[in-house]
Amino acid sequence: MVDQVQGGGVPTKIVVGTDGSATAQRAVGKACAWAKAVGAELLIVSAYNNRAPGGVAGAGVSLDSGWVAAAHTVAEKCAQGAAEEARAFGVATVTPLAIAGDPADVLIKATVEQGADLLVVGSKGMQSTARFLLGPIANKVSRKVPCDLLVVETSE
Repeated sequence: MVDQVQGGGVPTKIVVGTDGSATAQRAVGKACAWAKAVGAELLIVSAYNNRAPGGVAGAGVSLDSGWVAAAHTVAEKCAQGAAEEARAFGVATVTPLAIAGDPADVLIKATVEQGADLLVVGSKGMQSTARFLLGPIANKVSRKVPCDLLVVETSE
């Protein structure tokens, strides 16, 4: 039965998300360990908001391209920093990605578009105020992701 599964069930392409927080770093660390152990490619994704916060447009304030560019730059630096750490850890193939959108949607999109067979997420996000069994990102992707999902315990 195992040899019927592509790759024998061992992941060959892993996606992990980061926002630079301590909890995200734990998930990235686990993804690095897996990628190094099995020789998988690692894609480190950082999402950023390219839409005005609620109420801003109604107040007559526009979200200019400079703000979006700054948000992209921050996300890009976050993903690149994590990628440098992954390479230093010994992961052979690492790709940092900064993608606009809701973090859960971005992770799902990256997993599908990149053909990943494992998504690694943290159990709790730093941005969540209502924490139950899973953080909002882990909860959302667990219902929609089309590959294996590793939820890393990241609560403090």
